[in-house]
Amino acid sequence: MPNKVPFTKGINFTKWFEFRTFEGIDFNKFTEKDFIDAKTLGADVIRVPVPFHNFLINKNNKIEPKLFAYLDEVAAWAVKNQIYLIIDNHSFHPVNSTDPKIEKILIPVWEQIARHFKDYGEYIIYEVLNEPHGIPDEIWNKIQGNAIKAIRKHDKKHSIIVGGTNYNSIEKMLKVPAYKDNNLIYTFHFYDPHLFTHQGASWNSPSLEPLKDLPFPAAEGFSTSIHESFKGTWVEEALKYYEHDSKLTKLSETLQKAADFSKERDVPVFCGEFGVYMLQCPSNDRAKWYKFVCEELLKLNISWTCWDYFGGFGIFKTMQRGDFPADLDFNITKAMGFKTE
Repeated sequence: MPNKVPFTKGINFTKWFEFRTFEGIDFNKFTEKDFIDAKTLGADVIRVPVPFHNFLINKNNKIEPKLFAYLDEVAAWAVKNQIYLIIDNHSFHPVNSTDPKIEKILIPVWEQIARHFKDYGEYIIYEVLNEPHGIPDEIWNKIQGNAIKAIRKHDKKHSIIVGGTNYNSIEKMLKVPAYKDNNLIYTFHFYDPHLFTHQGASWNSPSLEPLKDLPFPAAEGFSTSIHESFKGTWVEEALKYYEHDSKLTKLSETLQKAADFSKERDVPVFCGEFGVYMLQCPSNDRAKWYKFVCEELLKLNISWTCWDYFGGFGIFKTMQRGDFPADLDFNITKAMGFKTE
């Protein structure tokens, strides 16, 4: 099984740069200590989502210079502690479709990033765009290819992470072309079954806030009451198939597709996001899901970064920042294979 990915497992440091304006950034949310703590757990990579397209200061699509000052400090922490840093262009909207004309911004943005980081050491990795969706595969795949070329005009050294549409689904990763670049990492995100991993989440349509205590996996003969807001929607239909969709064999078959793609293409594959929203999920079942998924990824030799550190999908006991390591959810960290002692 090919795996040229230089890291094994890590964490997304979320809600750090993910703001609509540069002034909204709370740079002090994470410090070098968080990198050190993550490495203590056994993480060797940190993925940092940055919505670069929100931080342009003129019609020429120039990136706010102070943003690079922030990222330079983050990169210095990563290099100092020998932990890989994925600079993830998180310029996406969870509901609004990816603009077919996004290339007009994407290309100049990546040229600036590549020029800035081209002389940095081996620990820097680029990710073209988080979760493109609502855009035809052929259009996105061409745009992504042009972004690769734009980066390579300035930086022929650093690895580039590429992915497919439909929110970086495995199925769409299979449709990403074999770009003529030998330093790419193909990515996918994994939140199956969605009803389990997102129960209680408010940002779905319809909202999954009424959904709680959904088990994993579902026992034979599973049934549940249908909340009024779910009737006639995709949620009602999905609940009918939840017993089947939560089967370990079903999830294993889906992940196997990523491993087969890696072998057939002879390219490295990476799971950039996966996780379970903690708000209304049974804690033991949440741990079961993480254990199963992480063991499958390890068996398939697929590297990963979980979503997230502090937050609704986090590895602490609550959604809030906690003390390290006292406030870690050890059931979750153990299930994921992180060091807990």
